[in-house]
Amino acid sequence: MTYTDDRVAADAGLTDRVALLQNAIHKLGADVIRLQTQLSELAATNAQRPEEPRSATPFIFNMSRDAYRGELASLVGWVDDFLVPVYLGSTGAWCPVWWEHHEAVGRLHALRLAYIELSDTSTAGPSGPGLWHRDHLDPTLDRLRSPDGPFAACLSAAGHVERRQAGHVERRPTGSI
Repeated sequence: MTYTDDRVAADAGLTDRVALLQNAIHKLGADVIRLQTQLSELAATNAQRPEEPRSATPFIFNMSRDAYRGELASLVGWVDDFLVPVYLGSTGAWCPVWWEHHEAVGRLHALRLAYIELSDTSTAGPSGPGLWHRDHLDPTLDRLRSPDGPFAACLSAAGHVERRQAGHVERRPTGSI
């Protein structure tokens, strides 16, 4: 091998390692958001009186900026602590920074709202959870992970790649959530 061949081989290995490190950083970001969400939920639980009925949650894209941030933090916790471990496991194809995809946020929020409604068999009846799986969970997961879905580029060998549109770079949620 020539010096140039050795350098190209080293650069290719470095690119793979950088991609792995970027995905690890995104995963750490998701863990931070999950922990912030848990802390916020604990604080909110202590501040609420148990007699207060929970009001209906509006769709996430119809919320104010502050309400959106709080709802996104709750959604991150639900997706990362419940949905992914239970329904996808460690081998399921999933974008590690799914919250950067607006379509994914909307679909996952709708899925969570349907889960809240249909998982309570006292109000939805005994078939509620089955309806949630058939009518909501399966179509949502199929769409998100489809070849033309929002995670299509993220499920390639390179992993999640920040999308650039007209000079705008999407970034993961910060600690302000």
